[in-house]
Amino acid sequence: MKVIIVEDEPRVRKGLSEAVDWSRLGMQLVGTACNGEEGWELFQSERPDLVIADIRMPIMDGLEMTRRIFEQAPETKVMIISGHDEFEYAQRCVSLGVQNYLLKPVGRRELAAELEKIMGDWRSERHLREQASQYQRKLRAHLQQLRSVFLEEWLGGSGHRTVTELMESLSFLEIRLNPETVASVAIFELDGDKKPAYSVSDRRLLEFALHNLLEELLAGRGAAYQRGNGQTVVIYQDETDEDAEGFQAWVHVSKEHAGGLLRVGVTAAVGPQAVPLTELPMMFQEAQRILGLKLSLGSGLVLQECMIRPVHEQLAVLHESYESLLVHGVELNDSEEIRRVLEQHFSKWTESKEIPFAEEIFFQFTGLFTKLAHRLGKSIRDYLGAEDLKKWQQPELFRSMDEIKNWWIRRFNDLSDSYQGFRADRKTKIIQQVMQYVDEHMDENITRKDAAGHVFINSSYLSRLFKEVTGDSFSNYVLNRKMERAIHLLQVERVMVYEVADRLGYKDPSYFARVFKKHTGKSPSDFQ
Repeated sequence: MKVIIVEDEPRVRKGLSEAVDWSRLGMQLVGTACNGEEGWELFQSERPDLVIADIRMPIMDGLEMTRRIFEQAPETKVMIISGHDEFEYAQRCVSLGVQNYLLKPVGRRELAAELEKIMGDWRSERHLREQASQYQRKLRAHLQQLRSVFLEEWLGGSGHRTVTELMESLSFLEIRLNPETVASVAIFELDGDKKPAYSVSDRRLLEFALHNLLEELLAGRGAAYQRGNGQTVVIYQDETDEDAEGFQAWVHVSKEHAGGLLRVGVTAAVGPQAVPLTELPMMFQEAQRILGLKLSLGSGLVLQECMIRPVHEQLAVLHESYESLLVHGVELNDSEEIRRVLEQHFSKWTESKEIPFAEEIFFQFTGLFTKLAHRLGKSIRDYLGAEDLKKWQQPELFRSMDEIKNWWIRRFNDLSDSYQGFRADRKTKIIQQVMQYVDEHMDENITRKDAAGHVFINSSYLSRLFKEVTGDSFSNYVLNRKMERAIHLLQVERVMVYEVADRLGYKDPSYFARVFKKHTGKSPSDFQ
């Protein structure tokens, strides 16, 4: 701790200089002065941590010198030693911020005790200043990251913020946004290629470069940050042009400029309108929704709300019947059925291109695929490589609906290969369900299509499966069961022939009689 003494009386000045062992106290006396003016000059040259001064001195008194010192270096410690025990002096010292005030004459012990107290306070305050400085350095080092985290949480709707709370956070993070000016938002992202030409690290560098270019093009008219998925979000404010068309023009120019410099495709999605800052999170969420248009409209565009086509028909939904058909196809390793179900599900949207957000179709299958994988005790990562997993997590990487459809056909076929041990039991259970259906609908004209629909498979596959499991055809099985039932009704229950025909779904008793005789070699009346 560096110390100077400012005292106009030579004897007192010398006495103070020699009164204590400065080094023992951890202090260093670096100079003395005989008046306030010299003391001020000495302070400016030595920058001491402690100034010991009298009040009444020629040219410049101690109070004026203290005022100047605190004005330039408020952390400096000042000890006033005065021969005047007057309330006015003490009051003025306190008003200046002086905390240490002694009356002359000052004894060695009293001076040493006061200096030790000052030293202790100084060390504590220096420690706090060092901690604060260290905190500021860390804050400065991570400021960009902290800004990104805050903006992502705010725009993502994490926690309600008043204008005051919002501005306090923006000010603390040095984000220059004006609460009095409306703002617009846009999301930029690199386009994904069918055959990626860049490694993961190269893509990250390109995303970082895209962010830096956009921030530079923004030129202080708002703020920009990079999201964890590589996208850059731009918050645009221009006090001279609050028109949304001006922002859209900037987005178009910036997208083309950045894409041209980096030699990559860039897609941007623009929030619907310019709004006050507190409403900007809603526009950000709308921009995210609009970015989904990329899957159906293509990449390399500036996507806007006006591009969303009104959907007059019901959106494609994976209905329970389709899901059951797909499950059966997977469990029975029927690749033809898997392709048929998926192509039928995708066909009308592939042709009409009216669905605005293709990922809504993609995510209908993720839960089903996961459930089927877990049924085998496996994870989806057992079936997905790095690139496929990335598309699973980011379906916007797909370029078309056909690409999504073919991707799912491959995934479900891969999964189906794992169901070999499950398959035999599953086939038997399906045929048992079909047989039960036949028994429960004996009074109807049972068709192969009706039975197949009952177990959610197609009729041609039911024919193959029934033959594989039972060794007989489905139609022969139905006929045999009906004839067995007819014999029971005729012999045991003594039911009339026309009534037996009705109970077995035959509307024409004569036709029933012919079928019965052909099957048994006897007429129905022979069994009565």
